[in-house]
Amino acid sequence: MNMTKKILRGLVCRTLAMVAIVLTVVVSCTKANPYEGLSLVLSGVPENMTVGESAQVSVAFSGASSAAATYKWMSLNPTVVSVTSEGDKASLKALKGGRAVILVYLAECEQVSARASVEVAHEGDGVLRILAIGNSFSQDAVEQYLYELFRNDGQEVIIGNLYIGGCDLQKHFNNISADKAAYEYRKIVKGQKTNRKNVSISEALADENWDYVSLQQASGLSGKYETCSPYLPEILNYVRSRSRSDVKMIWHSTWAYSRTSDHADFPKYGNDQMTMYAAISDVAKKVMDNPAYSFDLLVPSGTAVQNGRTSSLGDTFNRDGYHLETTFGRYTAACTWYEAISGKNAEDNGYAPSSVNADKRRIARSAAHNAVQNPYSVTDMSAF
Repeated sequence: MNMTKKILRGLVCRTLAMVAIVLTVVVSCTKANPYEGLSLVLSGVPENMTVGESAQVSVAFSGASSAAATYKWMSLNPTVVSVTSEGDKASLKALKGGRAVILVYLAECEQVSARASVEVAHEGDGVLRILAIGNSFSQDAVEQYLYELFRNDGQEVIIGNLYIGGCDLQKHFNNISADKAAYEYRKIVKGQKTNRKNVSISEALADENWDYVSLQQASGLSGKYETCSPYLPEILNYVRSRSRSDVKMIWHSTWAYSRTSDHADFPKYGNDQMTMYAAISDVAKKVMDNPAYSFDLLVPSGTAVQNGRTSSLGDTFNRDGYHLETTFGRYTAACTWYEAISGKNAEDNGYAPSSVNADKRRIARSAAHNAVQNPYSVTDMSAF
């Protein structure tokens, strides 16, 4: 295993401090060698930087040492802070907002190392940045209509979705552990969508200074709380360690299948829609109440869909028994995301796709609004 992989795997297992913390490692590479008991100390590393700022740093052995040393430097988030080194000195350059870890180690004994965390101030460009780490259900929710809802409100937004069909929390965790470039990275900027394949979570996190990052369970496991552990805490730690210090973490609570769904996981809920919805809602409440997770925001798309099903639209919100219907179904989920993040009533947003008529618009917006107001219970909309 090379040095970079060792370091990345180690980062998965712990959250970095929000201020610069220098860590030293004292180990022996082999018995009876000149590096026995040595450690490194970084000097001059700033706790905070601003975009465009530079800093000169250095490294030295802790205490006197006659051992020869070749120092290797790296930034573990080079899109945020770059490192140019020469011997025991290096120059740091802040490139964009976020957090970066600066690492230095001995080429002769790579376990002898030191590292420090640097926070680069977020650039105040007024753009809201939202990243979903998900699957086809996040595709249904954020890739259509959400951009337009924010733009109609005068808010420029960048939306990203890391997509693997049916991906569950365990697979996300495994992909993080191996830094696996396994995702399609769908991104919406100024209303234009791009799609890059073979992208890792680390790459997507470094691509933008995300304000919000969402997680969700695969639909078939979305009502099974026990499947969150041990993966969810590790994923959260990883995302927070590679994001701005004030990043907001979202739990996306997804929807139950249609009553006639033939999805292979529907029998886990007795092939009963309300049983599945109740289980999903219970998981959402437990996740949001668990202090070990400390999610900042809930997006209750599942409750919004279930609200809409009590209206005259009935059980028509799915196109295949589990994915959302592509017009008013997806619009309902997008309205839920819009209101949960913006704090503004979706019923007051004038945007709707032309394919959704006035009655369906009214139902979708109200279903979303009621869900954000009452995320763990169904609001009767039979009057619609």
